[in-house]
Amino acid sequence: MAKSPFFARIKADVLSIVANIPEGEVVTFRDIGAHLDVMPRHVAYILKMLDAEERAAFPAGRVVASDAAALDVARLPHGVPRQSGPANAPIARK
Repeated sequence: MAKSPFFARIKADVLSIVANIPEGEVVTFRDIGAHLDVMPRHVAYILKMLDAEERAAFPAGRVVASDAAALDVARLPHGVPRQSGPANAPIARK
């Protein structure tokens, strides 16, 4: 079953953020969720459902449940704008 275009947009945004977390640093599911205006559980689901190729490409282990010593998501160079409502239709990303 195909995922919605909204899910695809959120997934692309989550992966863009995660790809920009520096080695040795972590961010929280809550902070990514707040940045994208989605529940932290949605962020966790997206990362859990990555296929083997995606898991190898994205450092999902840098996203944690606890916010101790975590980076501020907005300061990462991911290029994903802060969301203030539900995801809009998909935007082509380069």
